[in-house]
Amino acid sequence: MDLHQLRCFIAVAEELNFGRAAARLHMTQPPLSRQIQLLEKSLGGALFERNNRHVQLTHMGKHLLTESRLILKLADRLESSVQLCASGETGTLAMGFTAVFSWNFIPQLLKELTVKLPGVNFQLFEQVSHKQISSIENNSIDVGFVRHVPPNPLLAWLPLQGETFVAAFHCDHPLARKRKISLSAFNNEPFFLYSPNEARHFYDRITDLFAFNDITPDFKYQLAQTHTILGLVNAGLGCAIVPASSRTLGMPNVTFMNIEGVNIQAHNFLVYSKANPNPVLPVFLKALSEALITL
Repeated sequence: MDLHQLRCFIAVAEELNFGRAAARLHMTQPPLSRQIQLLEKSLGGALFERNNRHVQLTHMGKHLLTESRLILKLADRLESSVQLCASGETGTLAMGFTAVFSWNFIPQLLKELTVKLPGVNFQLFEQVSHKQISSIENNSIDVGFVRHVPPNPLLAWLPLQGETFVAAFHCDHPLARKRKISLSAFNNEPFFLYSPNEARHFYDRITDLFAFNDITPDFKYQLAQTHTILGLVNAGLGCAIVPASSRTLGMPNVTFMNIEGVNIQAHNFLVYSKANPNPVLPVFLKALSEALITL
């Protein structure tokens, strides 16, 4: 039994006439009759009662008609689904991102993509940048939103809009009344720094900034996540330099201020493997480029 035989059977069952069924299928009657005979043989019973005047379905034929329609409907749906999958219009895309991206960028991006790519299922993975790179290299994720891209010829990357750094002080600190502060204000202040292992990009940007300007804060802890650092600032235990998007975290006792003369930015990149075979990837990249216009 195959799909062609089922289509032949359905045509005869609906027309109840071999001649009309053959015409409907654009074939002659003898090959059609042969297909019905082969189907009856494989099923072990008659599907039609035939005489010179009438063709009628047997009980088994009526049952097969119901099931055959379902089978062909599923087959047609399967064909369409596979075609959409091959074109990248449906499927799954595994997306990595750092915690900072999750505060605003990722939610807004997903809002856009659910409209542009309704057939794509996005799997989300919050990881620090170097872990995302490893996940991309071993095909655990398809794309990553990271702070840095290592020199790897197998990786492709797209620069995204960066963001400035701002100072974060407890609202009761004397400096919190100012709109801007100088970098020298951090001298000898208890300071929470990013981890050189888990947040290398931020660590390098901030420590290089202090070293270049001969500033020496009182370094207390090295931490991986911005919200953890701001939690300590919120408790009045010290200060920090964080990405400007940190304002969206809504820490009630934290005041954010611009730093005079500091123009360094936190870099943002989309990265993926050039060898990634996922057909959704090029469709995603096109949709992303369109979404970035408004994000």
